[in-house]
Amino acid sequence: MKHIRWMLACLVLLCLTGCGKSEETKERQLALREQGMQQALEGDYEGALASYEEALRLANYRAGALELDIAAYKASALYHAGELPKAIDTFTAVLDLKESAEIYMARGMLYREAENAAAANEDFKKAIELTPKKDKLMLGRLSYYMQDYENAKTYLEDAAKSGDPEAVYWEAELYWQMGNTDYAISMYQSYLEGKDPVHQEAYAKVAGWQIENKEYDAALSTLEGGISKGEGAVLQELLGYEIAVYEQKGDFETAKLKMESYLEQYPEDEKAQREYLFLKTR
Repeated sequence: MKHIRWMLACLVLLCLTGCGKSEETKERQLALREQGMQQALEGDYEGALASYEEALRLANYRAGALELDIAAYKASALYHAGELPKAIDTFTAVLDLKESAEIYMARGMLYREAENAAAANEDFKKAIELTPKKDKLMLGRLSYYMQDYENAKTYLEDAAKSGDPEAVYWEAELYWQMGNTDYAISMYQSYLEGKDPVHQEAYAKVAGWQIENKEYDAALSTLEGGISKGEGAVLQELLGYEIAVYEQKGDFETAKLKMESYLEQYPEDEKAQREYLFLKTR
């Protein structure tokens, strides 16, 4: 929104006057940013937004790299809170102050979510222009988003050869999108076997494929790994898969216990509530 863009423009303008801030203020801002990130991870987006806004107020209408970083986190929280237009406007405000390939990519993804393909591709093109040629992973992701799969494949393969696990994940995403499911699953599995995988989506896709192929014990092992990552956007899906596996294995008692735990976390899931009634009769 316009008032958000104006506020951040004022921040950078006053920053240029040379005013500084205390180390204590900076430490408080960092703590609030960390608090907001944790709140967002737990799904408390209203709390996260409050933390980010307080951190920005502490800047006293001065903006530097930290404030722009916090504003970008705020945009992400707005998106997850269902405020897509406000999230786009906040990213736009950040870009008005400082161009960034990462922010152009983030805003492009939101434009794509808003079904504005032309604006999305313009942002992806701008991000490519700002990305160093040696950053094969970033170039690969941007090409993937633009559905330039040939270049995406080349960039991501080069990045993977350098030992970048993120490149393996995005290669898997690429092949998944291209419809080469079996090969994509093998890439996801390679990614999950690597060091400290962070994408819960990979666990969900591998587990879903294993369930479809009746590899229930393997699916439980995969799900255990994903669920152990704790809170996340895909956790609900993983927990649902886990219940389904126990049902398929005929272990209805465990499925019922898992469902009770699931409903404590997601009481609004009406389909799960109906399934729980069924499990109680088994």
